[in-house]
Amino acid sequence: MICYNTEIDVVYRYWLKNISKYSEIKIMRGIIVNKEFFDALVKDRTDNANTLEKPSMSGVKSSVIDKYSEQAHFIYELLQNADDAKATYAVFKLYHDRLVFVHNGTKRFSVSNPETEDIDRENGCLGDVNSITSIGFSTKIEENTIGKFGVGFKAVFQYTKTPYIYDPNIKFKIENLIIPVLLENDHAERKENETLFEFPFNHDENDAETAFKAISERLSALVNPILFLTNLQEISFEFDDTKGEYKKEITKTYPFDNTKAERITLTQGLGEKSKITLLIFSRIDEESGRYAVGFYLDKEGRLTPVDEYAYCFFPTKENTGLNFIIHAPFLLTNSRES
Repeated sequence: MICYNTEIDVVYRYWLKNISKYSEIKIMRGIIVNKEFFDALVKDRTDNANTLEKPSMSGVKSSVIDKYSEQAHFIYELLQNADDAKATYAVFKLYHDRLVFVHNGTKRFSVSNPETEDIDRENGCLGDVNSITSIGFSTKIEENTIGKFGVGFKAVFQYTKTPYIYDPNIKFKIENLIIPVLLENDHAERKENETLFEFPFNHDENDAETAFKAISERLSALVNPILFLTNLQEISFEFDDTKGEYKKEITKTYPFDNTKAERITLTQGLGEKSKITLLIFSRIDEESGRYAVGFYLDKEGRLTPVDEYAYCFFPTKENTGLNFIIHAPFLLTNSRES
């Protein structure tokens, strides 16, 4: 089965073979976009949005957007998005009227036929624009993938009504939670081969000051945000005169049959950075899921007991009662907290 998306090689080959059937291809800044699929997606999502506005559906939006016990938890969701896109770095730039998030992931946004979304999802080729404008219908259906629930990105709507997404393949904004709107112009801050998200603080209830305060506090106090991620090695953030970072460096690897031990140094914080050293033992199961145990080390390399929550890529709210940390692709609630 062919997966149809906005990647030049895929769409262009299919267009050449089916030029009479799919002739509405729009070229934007050198990128071929399947305009027919995008227009069909807009119509489908507009119909869905009208349904969500009905009184009988009033609880759906709030249940999707406000499912986290902590404010600004969507920052973890953005990092998940970047790691799944195979990014090695991510940058947060917080202004008093908006948040800009940038990463260098190599996986590009795509658009697929909304009429075949069920089949495309089963075959792993559902378009990313289709997924991000749906509810609970993610492209990431594998149990060992962070974004398997398909509702995490919706948490950004706690602070914005119109997230903007600037990808090398396609530029669009989202209105009414799920309606994509194509953009003609790129973002001035986006560099080549980067994907940039912009979230203006235009929420009806949470004003810009509330958003800035919640997000700045969260950025300054992330808990080991890249320790168990696969690709991200560095996160930086800045707001006002404040700059901070989170870095991961694997300083040594010890292979033992089917177990891999890694000595990892985490550098994080504001101004004078703190450093944490851990020894992580991990294995890969038969479904390619990674599970691990981790031990904190002091300056002399001795084990140090800790009291931390269980991790499923990021910290959950489940206390283990252990003196070390554990990570696995656990089955979680859709808020990923328990």
